[in-house]
Amino acid sequence: MSQENVEVVKAIQPTGVDLVEYFRDLPTAIAAGQGAVQLFADDVEVVFIPASDPGPRPSFTGVQGIREGWQDWLAAWETYRVENERYIDAGDEVVVISQVHARTSHHAVPMNHRGGAVWTFRDGKITRVRFFTDENMALEAAGLRE
Repeated sequence: MSQENVEVVKAIQPTGVDLVEYFRDLPTAIAAGQGAVQLFADDVEVVFIPASDPGPRPSFTGVQGIREGWQDWLAAWETYRVENERYIDAGDEVVVISQVHARTSHHAVPMNHRGGAVWTFRDGKITRVRFFTDENMALEAAGLRE
C-alpha cells in the first residue's frame, strides 16, 4: 500500500510551479484540487514548520485548511517555486524532499533551501501533512534520521 501512497503524493503535490501564482488564482487551484478531495480525511491536519522559528507552528484543518495554510504561508513571498526531487516511502508516511527557490515580497530578497513534506496516511486517507523548511527536520519527523 505504501508505494500506492507515494503515487498519490506525486499526483497531488505540485512541482515545478510558483506556488504564489498557483494559489493566487484560487478558482484554478480549487478546481485542480477537486479530484483529490476524496483522498483526504475530513479532519486532515496541515502544519507549516519553519526551521528557524521555535514559536507556534501554523496549523490548519480540512481540505479548505490546505488552501488557507498555503495562502497564509505565501503572504510574505513574491515567488515560491518548488521542485520536488525525491519521494521516500516511509510506511504510512511519504516524505517529499524539494528544492525551493523563492523571493520575499519585502525587498525581493532571494532565498533558496531544501525543504520537505511528510504526508501521513491512515486507512487509505491523508490524515496529516507537515511542510518543513528544512529537509533534515522532515526526515527526522518521519523517523528516517536521528
